[in-house]
Amino acid sequence: MKILFLCSANSARSIMAEAIMRHFAGSEIDVFSAGSQPTHVEPEALAALSALNVTTEGLHSKAIESLGEMAFDYVISLCDRARLECQADFQGVNFIAWDFSDPVSSKENDAFLRTAKELSERIRMFLLVLRKRMQQPHLFNSPQDFFKIMADPLRLTMILMVARHTELCVCDFVEMTGMSQPKVSRHLAQLREYGLLLDRRDHRWVHYRLNPALPDWMRKTIAVTAEHNPQLGQYSKNAKE
Repeated sequence: MKILFLCSANSARSIMAEAIMRHFAGSEIDVFSAGSQPTHVEPEALAALSALNVTTEGLHSKAIESLGEMAFDYVISLCDRARLECQADFQGVNFIAWDFSDPVSSKENDAFLRTAKELSERIRMFLLVLRKRMQQPHLFNSPQDFFKIMADPLRLTMILMVARHTELCVCDFVEMTGMSQPKVSRHLAQLREYGLLLDRRDHRWVHYRLNPALPDWMRKTIAVTAEHNPQLGQYSKNAKE
């Protein structure tokens, strides 16, 4: 499998993403990065990677054209400019848009380290979904399947519920929806297998949260839907107390 990270300058965000993905994925994925207008690798980006014990060997800025006709399984843009400039060039490829603030333009002292940590979390979650997908194939970035799975009234309600809270357990969903636990668990499993939710087990309960590795357009769609439809998915965990 081959994954390409893109940003305009290929100097910080995509460089760090390349190194971090390689660090977590090992030899199972070939990882590349490039820029639409490459410049040079920022020293602060390399320092942030070193602080996270991620190797910086061989990292350098390069143009997309330098990759030739190489085919990729996933192309991930890390800024809106790269998405606008490059998405049309990767038709037929799983193109995922993540939008990370540029640490180069930030005035905060820890901007590069903070971005590296945020990339680490997003990439770890993405790899988790990717590995599950290899075992049970499900489309992760398909608008058709995303809206199809969201079209079910119960699944939509549960997604909007969890979007308003950091985490909810199965018992919360059961109480809010009035549905049986087996039915709720079945729909939650579908949302998890598609990659919208992540789960963790705590004794006899399973807790769910939105997958932070979701493409930004999916997360924004969920957030806007929740904001403009407050009657859907409303739930106070303290209401029963």
